[in-house]
Amino acid sequence: MEDRVVAEIDLGVVRQNVAELRTHVGMRVDVMAVVKADAYGHGALEVARVAQEAGVEWLGVATVEEGLALRKAFPRPSIAVFSPFAHADAEEIVVNRLTPFVGELESAQVLSHAAQKLRSGARIHLDIDTGMGRGGLLPENAGRVAGQIARMSSIVVTGICTHFPSAEDDPTFTNQQLALLLRTAEAVRATDTVLPHIHCANSAALLQYPSSRLNMVRPGLLIYGIIPTVSDGVALPTLASALSLQARICQIRALPTGHTISYGRTCKLTRPSRVATLSVGYGDGYPRALGNRGHILVAGRRAPILGRVCMDVTLVDVTDVPQVQVGDAATLIGSQGVQRITVEEIARLTGTTEHDVVLRLTNRVKKIYKDCRSQ
Repeated sequence: MEDRVVAEIDLGVVRQNVAELRTHVGMRVDVMAVVKADAYGHGALEVARVAQEAGVEWLGVATVEEGLALRKAFPRPSIAVFSPFAHADAEEIVVNRLTPFVGELESAQVLSHAAQKLRSGARIHLDIDTGMGRGGLLPENAGRVAGQIARMSSIVVTGICTHFPSAEDDPTFTNQQLALLLRTAEAVRATDTVLPHIHCANSAALLQYPSSRLNMVRPGLLIYGIIPTVSDGVALPTLASALSLQARICQIRALPTGHTISYGRTCKLTRPSRVATLSVGYGDGYPRALGNRGHILVAGRRAPILGRVCMDVTLVDVTDVPQVQVGDAATLIGSQGVQRITVEEIARLTGTTEHDVVLRLTNRVKKIYKDCRSQ
């Protein structure tokens, strides 16, 4: 059976991107590859493997469940858990040597008790709320809490971090956050807490604010070759997109001038047209908002989307690409010849983030992996 929609992920490209980022930030800065949410839809286990081959020191996930899946496959790397954990998961965290970001005293106490019960130890990073508002210790409380944790025999603070909500477009606030994190780190150190890791830089920040790299960075989008919004003139590493998305043309019809297209009849043909039906829709995660504004690539040329994207199919005007036939592959993300459609373009057209574009892809999309290094 022929696949309707295929996402091809080039793991060799991921490996090369990570290596390029290591050079870009400098070898004295540790890299935490963010592989949460199934590596932004690219496959967490596959991406984690090649990221380690490229020399990352850490893997970053959102949940304990994600961390356990990585630990089962990879016994050696340090694994950070970003989101607050359920207290019932404390023993799993200890046994599997996960490093949670902790933003309140109670979670540290629960983790310490679990470590004592297991006659083991636990490591945490203090999560500081410098303005994200999503969680974490308020800076003015961090020194006091760090002092209380320092008196717990089975737990140790090995890092401090914060999160940037607007590194792409608010340099004043982002720099204020960085300065506040550094002041808070000094208050924590005053409790005789050693902080091997201080980190805050996501993909946008590590590009725009070199001073935010500190001694560890947390790239997500960049390791997949997706460039977040940055200011003009910012030095960019040489990266390539690891993901391409393709669907088949399953039907081509000749339709007359004035014929309306798709739900809501938002498109009326202004000329006799060849209209191709693509085997992809928003049920596969292809954005519905691309209707009447997006393009696909076929036979090396751009073809406009007609009308609203349906759940299972998308209609495209191929009048100006007469050589196109049923069965041809259309590229939704990726390149054909000199033409290219990027995740960044789709995000801009649909008014969302690049993360949202790749994470929309559903389990109806078959993933195929290749590794350009082995070719």
